[in-house]
Amino acid sequence: MARPVALIAGLSLLGVIGCGGTDPRFKQLSVGISRDSALKVIGVEKPARVDPFLVNGHYFEVLYYAKPGAQDSVPDRKMSPIVVVDGKLVGWGWKSLDSVAAANKLPVGSK
Repeated sequence: MARPVALIAGLSLLGVIGCGGTDPRFKQLSVGISRDSALKVIGVEKPARVDPFLVNGHYFEVLYYAKPGAQDSVPDRKMSPIVVVDGKLVGWGWKSLDSVAAANKLPVGSK
């Protein structure tokens, strides 16, 4: 019972701390939109990398995007992450990813 509560609390926390990030493509994103809608909004359908996780019956995806003008091989922390849970956008940027990762014990890039 504690796990679903942690998931809900972690996802709710995202709305409180905001989904900040420096990638200008993310300014028009909204929490709760579908994964496909988020990709259309940012105008880049194929992320540099996708890390999928199945945790307590919830499907997490972390989509990493190289920032505009960046080289192809960029360390994780220099990319812009988008966090999707069960097909819905829950946040973007490193604050959001770090929060979701901590609440759900997900390994995230630290390079």
